[in-house]
Amino acid sequence: MILFSAILITIYIIAILWLLTGLLTNKWLKTSKVGSENIHGISVVVAFRNERENLPKLIASLEAQDLPHEHWEAILIDDGSTDNGPNLVMASQNQLPLKPLVLPNGQAGKKQALLLGISQARYDTVVFTDADCIHTPQWLSSIVESMGNADFFQGEVKPQFERGSILSMFEALDYLSLMAVSAASFAVGKPVIASSANLAFRRSKVSVDGKILRTDIASGDDMFLLHHAKSIHGLRFKFLASPQVAVHTSFSGGIKGFISRRSRWASKAKAYTDSLTLLLSILVFTMNLWIVFSAILSVLGVVTFTLPITLVAAKTLVDFPFMAYYLFKTKQQNLLVVFIPLQMVYPFYVTIAAILGLIKGTTWKERTNS
Repeated sequence: MILFSAILITIYIIAILWLLTGLLTNKWLKTSKVGSENIHGISVVVAFRNERENLPKLIASLEAQDLPHEHWEAILIDDGSTDNGPNLVMASQNQLPLKPLVLPNGQAGKKQALLLGISQARYDTVVFTDADCIHTPQWLSSIVESMGNADFFQGEVKPQFERGSILSMFEALDYLSLMAVSAASFAVGKPVIASSANLAFRRSKVSVDGKILRTDIASGDDMFLLHHAKSIHGLRFKFLASPQVAVHTSFSGGIKGFISRRSRWASKAKAYTDSLTLLLSILVFTMNLWIVFSAILSVLGVVTFTLPITLVAAKTLVDFPFMAYYLFKTKQQNLLVVFIPLQMVYPFYVTIAAILGLIKGTTWKERTNS
């Protein structure tokens, strides 16, 4: 057990240090200016279902964009809502370059909605975002600048959290660990994580269809799109973290929602085909599972508590500089106050959520994910 633990933590440390080199290159913080003559238009595609509470904020943030209306459009696709969200969208189409769409009978799911939106898009550059996101006025103009030298773009996503709520801060920091890995892997030219909350690509370079998005699986449109993009020779990838391009999102549902989201993310991993994503996923899962297993064995008296404590300590020592650098650079360092407590519980809930997701799938927006 000692030998396996030593090998495992050594591989984990090497992987995190490799990702840290990506953050230290600083490319993920740089923008590039383009002239107005290079603006060819942007199509924003949003799939929504039962988002009555969030749509007014989304529409307001679109209305506040500083990119002139003639350079963009927003396509909002209703995926079978049972609230009055579609009516809110319809009421706003006269004040914005907005195109409301409804999935036809016989089709359902976010991926089908996204494909419909893409098929109706006017422009080559397509931007994905979610209905529960809020955008800065410079969001689209910042993406225009970034797409001047990119074919596949990932923008920063900032989770909003409730100050004083340990669970909310835990969840925010947990999500930001994924954002940090995304930023680092994009920076080294080997992206492994994407988020459709703030993602853009060129249709002329990245073709999209049901097979690519895996419409047979309810979630994971962003990851499957990323894996397809990585298979295209010469494609230019970019991650940008800046106050202008960042979108803000929030989570709800308490501890149940927390576990459900983690399970949902894990449920699609069994369909991944990208080798690097799979290797990192397996490594992280194995590391956390081994910590849980060693902790159980120590309680049973099979091994001493020294083993799980050493594993957690070693993992924390390499995780901290990686996360601290990302959080300071994105001005979210106040979340470091829950870093140590999160490290204590992280292996347990990640392991449980991953097993649940891989075995059972999850229910999301009243639908069961495969």
